[in-house]
Amino acid sequence: MKYDNVTIDLQPRPVLQELIEDLTNKMLAQKRVLADLEHMNGGSNLVRGLQADIELLDQVIERCYAQQELINMRNEQLIGLN
Repeated sequence: MKYDNVTIDLQPRPVLQELIEDLTNKMLAQKRVLADLEHMNGGSNLVRGLQADIELLDQVIERCYAQQELINMRNEQLIGLN
């Protein structure tokens, strides 16, 4: 029996992709609220709080990307060992 139609995908799956997308969507929503508040001259405490939240979300997203890269590297090493 030949298996000409079999394709084996050894590429690592981005396990954190859904989390990254959720965090990015949350950050974009916060940015829209911040823009609306600034346009309406909203309270400065609220604006500063949103800015801090956006900065934190950005840092978390960057850490998720870095963690995904480490996961990918580990998976590539495991594939190379086999």
